[in-house]
Amino acid sequence: MSNVVQFLEAMAHNPKTLSAEDFAAAVANAKLEPAANQALLAGDANALNQLLGGRISMMCLIAPAENDEPKEEEQDGEEEAPDREATSRAA
Repeated sequence: MSNVVQFLEAMAHNPKTLSAEDFAAAVANAKLEPAANQALLAGDANALNQLLGGRISMMCLIAPAENDEPKEEEQDGEEEAPDREATSRAA
C-alpha cells in the first residue's frame, strides 16, 4: 500500500490542477490495487483510510504536570490583579 502514499505524495508536490480525465489517467498509470483506484477516483477518503489501515480519529491531550508550584513572581502577579481591576473600575 505504500504505492498509494507515494502516489498521493507525488500529487501533492504537483501544484497544477488536473482535469478529471487527467486524474483518472494518473491513477491508472500508478498501477495501484483496484480498491485503491476506486477509492481515489470516487474521492472516498474513508475507504482509502481503511485500505491504508489508518485511524478513524486521533486525539492529543495535554495535562499539566503535578507538583508544580507557581513561581514567586506568578504568585505576586495573581495577588496584584484584583487590585488593578478595582482601580480601573473606580476610574
